[in-house]
Amino acid sequence: MAVNEQDPSTDAELRTLAAEEIETTSLRLSGLSNDLQNSLIPADSFASLPCLLEIRPGAGGSEAGLFVGDLLRMYQAYCKRHNLRAIIVKLDTASTTKSSKSTADEIHEAILEIETPGAYGILKCEAGVHRVQRVPATETQGRTHTSAASVLVLPSFPDQGNESADSAEANFDDPSSDFYINPSDVRTDVMRARGAGGQHVNTTDSAIRLTHTPTATTVSIQDARSQHKNRQKAWRVLRAKIAQMRRDAREEEKAKLRVSVIGVARMGRGDKIRTYNWGQQRVTDHRSGVTVMSLGDVLEGGGSLVGVMESVRGWMRERDVEALVADEEAEAKRKKKE
Repeated sequence: MAVNEQDPSTDAELRTLAAEEIETTSLRLSGLSNDLQNSLIPADSFASLPCLLEIRPGAGGSEAGLFVGDLLRMYQAYCKRHNLRAIIVKLDTASTTKSSKSTADEIHEAILEIETPGAYGILKCEAGVHRVQRVPATETQGRTHTSAASVLVLPSFPDQGNESADSAEANFDDPSSDFYINPSDVRTDVMRARGAGGQHVNTTDSAIRLTHTPTATTVSIQDARSQHKNRQKAWRVLRAKIAQMRRDAREEEKAKLRVSVIGVARMGRGDKIRTYNWGQQRVTDHRSGVTVMSLGDVLEGGGSLVGVMESVRGWMRERDVEALVADEEAEAKRKKKE
């Protein structure tokens, strides 16, 4: 009578092969899941556009202004690593003195334009409130302070006469376009440039301030020596702000309906989205729940930041699918009542 005996070496080989197969299959399933989600979600009409990143200090005084500088350099480094063309459209810094070293890099407002098409789709996951926890340079007792800065991601369409654009929303002359602004609704003020700068500051009327009266939205630009260039920049930023404002208004209406009917809510741009902890060298994104212990690499725009951003895009895809299902269920309920 023959006795079947298992070969221990064969079992080990099978386990190794099974482990490799599981890993490969899991990665493939993850990729297929992402592809399926992307195919279900309607295309973002702004995704293919360049974008503007507007960074402003929030709570935290001068330390918040310093953090704005950190975020600006982080995004500049990220763009450089990924061959995204980025230029500073506006940089409003605090007045400094030789004895006030702590405010040397304090920024009141920074606007970074990423001119590469598709930049909006890449960076829209960065919109929201970023929080920093660290010991300020002026803190004598070593206490950790918490400050914040807001990041606003705006769609940009700088070329008025670009006939190759296939987006109807990019037509500045079409009243149905998000980018359309009636010139009669905008007040223009010309003034002397002020603050730290070159010889042209306070000597020429080159600064421009545009005010969109229906929304009370104001944009001031004085970075260029030329009044014409400052006017062009100001209009570009104003169009971007109004376009995003109109988009947000539509999304807010949809969100209210989803919450009232289905209970699906979304984080808004005013919510705290990420914390940068200097003492622990930790970065935590509060949407995806991902934490990385490599603050330096994040601030240098490295792989850690890429991983955090990708996790947020996955989180956003899941929320979009939930919203899509909520819309379908709301429509079904509406038809049922009719």
